Amino acid sequence: MKNKLDIEKINQKCQELGFTQTKLSKELDVTREAVSQWLKGEKFPRPDKLLRLAQVLKLSFSELVNKVSLENEPVVAFRKKGAHKITPEYIEQAKDMGRILKHLVPHLPFDNLSQPASLIRPLTDYPYIQKVVNKVRNEINVHEGDAIDFSHLIKFFNELHAVLIPVLWGSKDKHENALHIYLPESMTTWIYLNLDCKIHDFKFWMAHELGHVYAPDLKDDEGEDFADSFAGALLFPEKLAEREYIQLRRLNNIGSMINHIKGIAEKLVVSPLTVYYEINKYANYSNKPVIDLESNKEIFRANFNFNKQFKTLSEVVFGSKSPSPAKYIACAKEEFGSPFFDSLKTYIEDNRKSASFVQSILNISILDAQNIYEEL
Repeated sequence: MKNKLDIEKINQKCQELGFTQTKLSKELDVTREAVSQWLKGEKFPRPDKLLRLAQVLKLSFSELVNKVSLENEPVVAFRKKGAHKITPEYIEQAKDMGRILKHLVPHLPFDNLSQPASLIRPLTDYPYIQKVVNKVRNEINVHEGDAIDFSHLIKFFNELHAVLIPVLWGSKDKHENALHIYLPESMTTWIYLNLDCKIHDFKFWMAHELGHVYAPDLKDDEGEDFADSFAGALLFPEKLAEREYIQLRRLNNIGSMINHIKGIAEKLVVSPLTVYYEINKYANYSNKPVIDLESNKEIFRANFNFNKQFKTLSEVVFGSKSPSPAKYIACAKEEFGSPFFDSLKTYIEDNRKSASFVQSILNISILDAQNIYEEL
């Protein structure tokens, strides 16, 4: 949705109150040209001028402004973090990034004659999710007891016209670990993945984003719930959950159960929480007793301590948290198979863009943007 002035109502009010464009511009302390552009729908007033316009014309905000649905508007999704709320301002900022990304689409190496594959009627119920992830695992020839590797996920992103954009956004405790932007017109998906997070969480977020790509029509909480269900099942499918459920039921104390789950998690490079949740999803679906490791928050403490043992992905890939621009740019292509920086370089050169364009498209500081710009 986009805010748009109700020009008909404004003109009607100006007539009632005796305001010409010149008089209105003086009242608002703007140029007559600015008022003319507003009333032609060419520009939208800044917040302070919009408030003053409402006061002068004695109109409420809902009377002054209409919300208009934009065809082919970017669709954004954020990896949820607890009960944290995503503000409308942050959503609008992400959509602005999507509008900038549109400029790179012609420079992508994707087939533009056919649309990427997607699920027809995606659901979140257990049997459907398991059917979908079994299909995915069969396509990449990964058996249920084997770990899904990063290279497997990257292969699917490329096939589905999804561009991975690794970013160094620092350690985030809210939601800025992954940002998903879908451009309906080109049917391309752009996924910002924060490398400054633990490797086990990073793999789950990659799988979560792949779920979004497979189900582009699901929005908001429905889309998030599907992506979470898809990610957990892909990394730890039903047959594996069934086998480990039997093993856990044979253990006679919580400590042994926790250690067993941690062992599985380390082998598959997933978090203990993912293992635990998927085992209990299997138990619930099969009408079996669930395994309770939450009463005294045992599994959450175990998951926290487990993660502390491991490095962030940026430390694994670069050996440090501050790679050179050359190393960072090369990582996107070599480690993630991403055409992002090649496309960005071509667009910048063809259109003589400045470092501020890099700053806007990556949501980074101007200093970091300048360093990347010079390297490109």
